[in-house]
Amino acid sequence: MEKRPDQPGADHATARLQYWPASHDVHAPDHWPDSYEFDTVEDAVAFAMTQSPSGRDLAWLRTPEGEILKAGQIRRLWELRQSH
Repeated sequence: MEKRPDQPGADHATARLQYWPASHDVHAPDHWPDSYEFDTVEDAVAFAMTQSPSGRDLAWLRTPEGEILKAGQIRRLWELRQSH
């Protein structure tokens, strides 16, 4: 998992799911796009794996602790959840 330095005014009390084109780098200095906010990482993962609001864009998830999960990591969490 990667960490991105906190942005000024960033609120990490929720899990934030965002969508970017596959060519985007999470560490790019530009502004993070608007996010879908969830109370738990599990809820955000379920949304990312069952909805497709951004078409071909890739899901990125910022945990309440500030960790960044990329699409492959989100998929693995979903698979682990489904195997239980």
